[in-house]
Amino acid sequence: MGDYSGSGKLIRYSFYSQSRLLMKQKKGRLPSFLAWVILVLSLMVFTSTSYAGNGDDLVEAAHTGNLSKVRALLKKEIDVDHKDSVGATALIIASREGHEVIVQALLDKGAKINHQAKNSVTALMIASQQGYESIVRVLLHRGAKINYQANNGVTALIITSQQGYESIVHALLDKGAKIDRQAKNGVTALVIASQEGHELIVQALLAKGAKINHQAKNGVTALIIASQEGHEAIVQILLAKGAEVNVRENGGETALKFAKTQKIKTLLKAAGASE
Repeated sequence: MGDYSGSGKLIRYSFYSQSRLLMKQKKGRLPSFLAWVILVLSLMVFTSTSYAGNGDDLVEAAHTGNLSKVRALLKKEIDVDHKDSVGATALIIASREGHEVIVQALLDKGAKINHQAKNSVTALMIASQQGYESIVRVLLHRGAKINYQANNGVTALIITSQQGYESIVHALLDKGAKIDRQAKNGVTALVIASQEGHELIVQALLAKGAKINHQAKNGVTALIIASQEGHEAIVQILLAKGAEVNVRENGGETALKFAKTQKIKTLLKAAGASE
């Protein structure tokens, strides 16, 4: 899988991770807080792998959605938690691919619902990223741990807040997801939802008490990144909820410095913002 980079583009890595690198040139320099990376999960795509043995057959069947083969294999003495080369089980793979009936069959056979692959991804995380609400609800009903973190620190709530799946955000919050848990770079669900422009998710997180002025490790707040990305409605919501307008990121700049539109600048100034 090739890598590429640049302003606002995705950088893809071979070991089931994606990163969004936000970079914006301003007055000949790159503001320190904009060279930040928001990590997203995605399991490595199966290629022409040669499968051998019932365990690998089960993983392959979960990937392709071959329910009859999955059921036939589960009738045998087989390790339902057999792991592939990156530590993913059939349950994780089926959750990634959206095969709900297979997910249920694997769970009925005793598959470990909270198994973590080599980067600590769980079935719940990957289903949340992919937007498979029905699978998320099955996993939650069966006892999936909500607040597990992948190696980069992201949780199911952070990942689905970035992707914009409002119903999954509500499902996770209703089951007790820790709203202000941070990824390793200090980003919370509110910060990433504000970056991506997911207005309804921002409202839902704030309604549940998300810390509005939380700063990531580079000093970024939800207001700063929403202003920089030009999300006017989110800026209005954050200001109405009492966001501090003069918080400075690590480079010493406030939201006003990076405001993308004149309307955002006007909103910030009306709230007392300064550079």
